[in-house]
Amino acid sequence: MSTKKPYCGGRMTKARREAFVMSALRAACRKWRPIADCKRKARTERGFYRCNECRREVPATTPAVYKSGKKKGKGYRRKNVLVDHITPIVDPAKGFESWDKAIDNMFCEADNLQVLCHDCHQKKCKSEREQRKAAKNDK
Repeated sequence: MSTKKPYCGGRMTKARREAFVMSALRAACRKWRPIADCKRKARTERGFYRCNECRREVPATTPAVYKSGKKKGKGYRRKNVLVDHITPIVDPAKGFESWDKAIDNMFCEADNLQVLCHDCHQKKCKSEREQRKAAKNDK
């Protein structure tokens, strides 16, 4: 059974096309000025930021670690400070509604942005995933 590929000259499915567009929008979102402003306001000193959730002062990066707990090689670091949308880009309870709504949510003003440390961001993402899963099971 072949998958119908009506986009990009027969090379993309609808889902792949949507993933491609969302990826391009995320890349453009990194250049959105309110995101840089939000991060700058959370800076406490060089290389340190205040997390909006736990209120701790955290370094911008930490040593990268494998899932087993072993540190990756010397020089490998992971981001420890992330700018997060307070209202999710795609509502976990409703799912994807339209490109217009997703773009409006993605390119929002600073009042819908917050700086979170890696741990707090993981907790928020986990709760949103659980909401998405619950909503999917309710349908």
